Amino acid sequence: MNLNDLMEVWRLQDTASIRGLNETLLRLAVREDLAKQRSQRRAEKWTAYLMSAVLVAVMVLAFVWMLRSQNNALSAWDYVVTVVGAVAALLWPSALRVSHRAQLRREQDYGESLRDQLTRHIAQLDYHATRINSPAFHLAMNLPATVWSLAFMFAIYRINVGPASRHWSDPTVLSIYIGSLVITAMLVAGSIWMQRRWLQRELLPHKRQLEALLNELDDQ
Repeated sequence: MNLNDLMEVWRLQDTASIRGLNETLLRLAVREDLAKQRSQRRAEKWTAYLMSAVLVAVMVLAFVWMLRSQNNALSAWDYVVTVVGAVAALLWPSALRVSHRAQLRREQDYGESLRDQLTRHIAQLDYHATRINSPAFHLAMNLPATVWSLAFMFAIYRINVGPASRHWSDPTVLSIYIGSLVITAMLVAGSIWMQRRWLQRELLPHKRQLEALLNELDDQ
């Protein structure tokens, strides 16, 4: 029986008291929920690391391809854009790691009692809610990917068309850049909308249930 099942049992009790629940089952269910949250956070972290490594490798390959290209010699723009693209790919997991480590430090203040475990779980849900509602977090997560995409497009144009000196004066290239930025903005807006919908429909109701359970413990 998971935490949601136990919460439903508690909600349906005539007495609406936590005393009717098996404390051992409740403690195990809370631990299981916490473990699930930690597992999701690890998956998020390693996905970011893997994607960052792939994006850096792609930029390096694009630069090597530019070196082997039969077009004119490399310009300063070629070096700058390659470095900017690689750095942007590294910023995404770095920002995520800083966020995760700050949350882990906050969670170290809690012990192993049922009350502390519930408080820790509520703190984790607060952490997710804060991220979803934070423009700074969305900027840190999405701006590096946007910068990398533009750098990669520059590299592809440089390989297939020619020197960077003709890059900025080509209306086709400028149209592609503008279109890409618009599409990226729409995708980011859609992603934020879905996260906030999940926040309202699932995360916040679950948090309110845990807070009610914690209040029951405090009243005993």
